[in-house]
Amino acid sequence: MSIFSATMALQTAYVARHSTQRLHRHVAIATGAIALGGGIWTMHFIGMLAFDLCLSVDYSLGITALSIIPALAASWVALSMLSRARVSMAQLLAGGVLMGAGIGTMHYTGMAAMRMSAVLRYDPLYFALSILVAVVLATISLGVRFKLQGIRMRRITRLIASGSIMGLAICGMHYTGMSAARFIGSAGAQQGGLLISTTFASLALSMFTITVTVLVTAANGMMRYKQTFQMMKESESRIRAIVETAVDGIITIDSKGTVQAMNRSAERLFGWSADEVLGKNIKMLMPEPDQSSHDGYLRNFLTTGFAKVIGQGREVIALHKNGKLIPVRLAVGQVDLPGTPLFVGFVTDISERRALEASLREVAEKAEQAAAAKTTFLANMSHEIRTPMNAVIGFSELLLKSDLSATQRAHLTTVHQSARSLLGLLNDILDTTKLEKGGVTLEHIDFSLQEVAQQIVTSLRLNAEKKRLDLVLDYASGVPEYFKGDPLRIQQVLTNLVGNAIKFTQQGSVRIAIAQVGDRIGIEVWDTGIGMTPEQLSRIFDPFAQADASISRRFGGTGLGTTIARQLIELMDGTISAESQLGAGSVFRVTLSLAPGEKPAFRANALGIGRLPALNVLIADDVPQNVELLTLLLEEAGHTVTAANDGTQAIEMFFADRYDLVLMDVHMPNVDGLEATRRIRVEEARQGREKTPVIALTASVMESDRKAAQAAGMNGFASKPFDIPKLRAEIARVLKVAPGEYIAVGHQDGQDKVIDWARGELLWRTKERMAEAIFRFLADMEARHPLPAPGAAVESVDWALTAKSLHGIRGAAANLGLLTVANLSGILEQGTATPSSAWFQQLQALRIQLDLVKTLLQEEEWSSSQMTAAASSPVDPADIVSSLEKLSGRLQHGELDEDNFDKISNWLLENGEAKLRNEIHDAIESFDFESASEQLKKLMESLKAEQKSSV
Repeated sequence: MSIFSATMALQTAYVARHSTQRLHRHVAIATGAIALGGGIWTMHFIGMLAFDLCLSVDYSLGITALSIIPALAASWVALSMLSRARVSMAQLLAGGVLMGAGIGTMHYTGMAAMRMSAVLRYDPLYFALSILVAVVLATISLGVRFKLQGIRMRRITRLIASGSIMGLAICGMHYTGMSAARFIGSAGAQQGGLLISTTFASLALSMFTITVTVLVTAANGMMRYKQTFQMMKESESRIRAIVETAVDGIITIDSKGTVQAMNRSAERLFGWSADEVLGKNIKMLMPEPDQSSHDGYLRNFLTTGFAKVIGQGREVIALHKNGKLIPVRLAVGQVDLPGTPLFVGFVTDISERRALEASLREVAEKAEQAAAAKTTFLANMSHEIRTPMNAVIGFSELLLKSDLSATQRAHLTTVHQSARSLLGLLNDILDTTKLEKGGVTLEHIDFSLQEVAQQIVTSLRLNAEKKRLDLVLDYASGVPEYFKGDPLRIQQVLTNLVGNAIKFTQQGSVRIAIAQVGDRIGIEVWDTGIGMTPEQLSRIFDPFAQADASISRRFGGTGLGTTIARQLIELMDGTISAESQLGAGSVFRVTLSLAPGEKPAFRANALGIGRLPALNVLIADDVPQNVELLTLLLEEAGHTVTAANDGTQAIEMFFADRYDLVLMDVHMPNVDGLEATRRIRVEEARQGREKTPVIALTASVMESDRKAAQAAGMNGFASKPFDIPKLRAEIARVLKVAPGEYIAVGHQDGQDKVIDWARGELLWRTKERMAEAIFRFLADMEARHPLPAPGAAVESVDWALTAKSLHGIRGAAANLGLLTVANLSGILEQGTATPSSAWFQQLQALRIQLDLVKTLLQEEEWSSSQMTAAASSPVDPADIVSSLEKLSGRLQHGELDEDNFDKISNWLLENGEAKLRNEIHDAIESFDFESASEQLKKLMESLKAEQKSSV
């Protein structure tokens, strides 16, 4: 009876716990308490039937009825506790105490209702134990319910297990309490009062309790059903509200395609009302051919299970009531119901999206047209800008070879450098435009990576030496020398990276490290420059990005160098990355996948391509300055030149004489160069003449221009402004002159390599001053920079002093334009760490090179007496101080004393102060006379202090 009542009570607790309404919850707890309390009460009196005394026992009706109250109270506490989702330990203990006390109170109240001749007494120990057992078992029975929640088992199993434990707890308390009872006396007559029969009372109460428990359970079941029904109605209302307010159309059909439901959005979309569509086939909303094939599709799906739309979405065409076609996105889901499946279609109108896509396509087409227009504009502007620049650069180079005053040479050098800078800017913009458009094609030829890297070091060493920076090439020993790839593009990338490293480094060094990284070649460019912040580093490869807003003013440049480098590296399937710390320098890492190569069959020697044989050349160009410049340059090289002003005249002159080569401008009035070349080729074919090589001359450098020239029958391509070495190389290529057919290199070509007059004159202003400085360097070298004797033993050499001497030679030689001497000195300086016999051979090569410098100077009509005089006439510091005072005074009045400025510049260069000389020069060039004057004052103070200390 106790297990049955407890199980039914726990069921009502479950109902109460899941009730959403407060009233239902309290009703469930109250009815459950009646069932459980009645069960406890009934169990007590049934249990008393098992108790046999040797005398007659009856019960007091009033006290018996009163004893049910504690049982009801204990049940209320228990069910209130069990209806909660979770309880704390304190709440569990409190509930157990109250429930145990209630059960105990009911038990001993029921015992007090006994009427018999014996006297009832209780053993104190067992009495206390019965109360303890009631509390402990009640607490355990409450806790078990919460513990069983965390165990995976069926709900009915959990319910029976919990009810059994609680029922046994009630019985355990009863029989422990009965063990405490002591009956004293003998058989006697019954006491007076209203008495009831024990057997009758137990049976009646059992039936009553079972009936009440069943009724309570039924009542709670009805409440649960009502609550579930209410929840279903609310859920249905919510779903209907969602469906009716959905923006997308929702249509439900059965397995035959008959429409079962249709929301308002679908009504608006298709123009039909729900009443007009319900009960009809869904194909009425489809155009042909979908309308005819829809039913067959449904049958095929139900037969085979193969779905084309169900479970996925696709774009289709729907049919409006008025016959208009509507682009929609359709997604269909399947609902499996007993009997027949239902299909729910979600329909979205995508008319606006289609219109937007059409608009975007139109915008994209316009953007492509704009990009094409931009490319055309750049090509045209390139031609227009390069044409006058060709004259500026070419004629300034010619003038720099003539006799000029110091002021004229300085100003003309500035013009020439500015024109070259403008040309570099234009080339950068065109390069990045071509790369973005995919107009750059890569070569795949054999080349020497080590030679490419060494060429970069050689070409940029002078810039590094001007800032007193160490420019080091570290080519790992295990890296092969020859690869297949595009050496010019690799050289362009590294020139950008190394050039930037030198530009943004004020002191320290720049290092190029080349090593094998797995199956790739890794190239790193390290510097100790200004560095970058993380935010600046994130934008370093963006177009026109600089390390900070003032960079362009401090260092110049467009910020396109790293962008072009990234684009070229990605075009070569490589990677490029950068790391930097503000104020601590940067490192750029490049990885390239280069296939192994072989030594090229022919490589231009270090002195460049030799002179071409005398040629009869026809020039066609409508710009007089271009014609004049090319004529001067070609005639100076020993060629015969004939000039034409347009394409028509060029055709007439071509067939009037025999020419070895035609330099044809592409853009000319009347008949352009392309059309003129086509006509020449047609006439040559008609006359059976051998084709004369034609080289296109154009300021447009786009790939399309090169292809157009080839299509017209031109053999070569040369861009403006003219780069004479490149033009000469292109002529040699077009004429197919074999390496052995080149005329031997004369003294002038060799001298240009041994002594780089053009680079040196940028510092010394005139060739005469540069020669005087070289004489002084050669005369003082043994005293200032002593080197080991040719036959010296390795162990007798002071290698620290030798490294210092070679470092000084390298720095001075770079300032003097002696590039070969500077390169050899740098190699020897690195070799002082591990000297060998090969080191002494290189030292001998350095001595030979120095002798060659002396020989070339003598051939320039510089006598040894002049050299001796230059070397033996040291500059008096007092004289320099006087020049500084005069120059500073003139600068304060906004004027420049050219003679004293040149004198101070030469003195600074000779004394290794190229950096200070360049800072003063840059300040004066930018008209910052105040800053230049401050530098001069500091130099004067330093010289005066040295004079005082020497006295």
